[in-house]
Amino acid sequence: MTTKSNKTFLIFTLFYIYFTMALFDSAKGNFIPFYIEEFQINNTVISLILSLSTLGNIIGSFLGGQFCEKYGHKTVYIIGSVTSTIGVLIAPFTQNIFMLGLFYFIYGVGRQFLCIGIDSMIPILSVGFESILMNITHFMFGLGSFAGQNAYGKLLSQGISWRTIYFYIGIFFVATVILTAIIKVPNIQVTNDKSLNKKDLYKNPLIYMFVIALTFGLVAESVIQTWFISYMRESYSLSPADASTYASIFFLLFAIGRLFGGFIINKTGSCKGLKIFLFLAALCLTAGLQLKQDGLMLVAASGLFISIIFPTMMVIISSAFKQNSSFAIGLIVTISDILYVVLFNMTGALNDLLGTYAAFYAAPASVAGCLLMMIFISKKVKL
Repeated sequence: MTTKSNKTFLIFTLFYIYFTMALFDSAKGNFIPFYIEEFQINNTVISLILSLSTLGNIIGSFLGGQFCEKYGHKTVYIIGSVTSTIGVLIAPFTQNIFMLGLFYFIYGVGRQFLCIGIDSMIPILSVGFESILMNITHFMFGLGSFAGQNAYGKLLSQGISWRTIYFYIGIFFVATVILTAIIKVPNIQVTNDKSLNKKDLYKNPLIYMFVIALTFGLVAESVIQTWFISYMRESYSLSPADASTYASIFFLLFAIGRLFGGFIINKTGSCKGLKIFLFLAALCLTAGLQLKQDGLMLVAASGLFISIIFPTMMVIISSAFKQNSSFAIGLIVTISDILYVVLFNMTGALNDLLGTYAAFYAAPASVAGCLLMMIFISKKVKL
């Protein structure tokens, strides 16, 4: 039986994990120009290297969902925190693109163990206000992204190397290992008759509708987080500090959206609220690109609306598949990550072939694709 104090400490730990993962994830946008210069590579190669992290995500998603049901969430948290910490601690010693890809891959495996474990636990801890707690949990990711984005621009401007910054991030990750080792996690009973439902999930068309929606959502978020700084610096010759300022605004609004978005979603209903946010995100991105440099603030403002895509979709999936929600989330995220790898690599190639401005249209196009699929899903899932 989990006491109130244990539950509070568990929620704090889950918050801290998401904050810490964001410190790592938000760094790549700032570091990509340094990777390109130091290792003499282009955007296409960068996409392939970052895709190794997604390959790790695929493995972590597939195993994480099954491990949650077989061995329990605490085991998944420990595996995830140890693995991701190993990946981060390799980063400061990177001397070539092989090591660059290696630490992204190892981190990706551990990261997704943690994400699957957290996203399937939150609905259990927050019956009746799932959207609120899920979005607040993911708010910590937005807060970590903003904190990291704000710090990295200043640290890099002061001449501190990206390897040193990764060492500092590694210290935060060591703490996740300690926290996951001492938390108490409620035991979630899984009845034997649910094994049949797992086989049925592979044949359920709703699974693949969620896969398409989530894939587009992941691409939209990743394109902005990965290429926004490169887009500003290459298209408009902004300095690293100026580009970092706009990126910081994006991540700040991203954090704010996750903090308050859950309350809005809780009032409107998950599907309806998500469709509204997707429409506004597409509007901001399209208008921002049309206005070019004068529209950078609009692109940054899209963070407010993009922020709730992933956490709200996790809530919708959990509600749509009440039995085996961990398995369903793992299955959907695994397939989505496979598709995401293909599309994300295409965005890297588009940056080299068409330039950063034209390639950045992948963001609003992906949001529109996610919106279209959510319109179809909302006809089958009433939330």
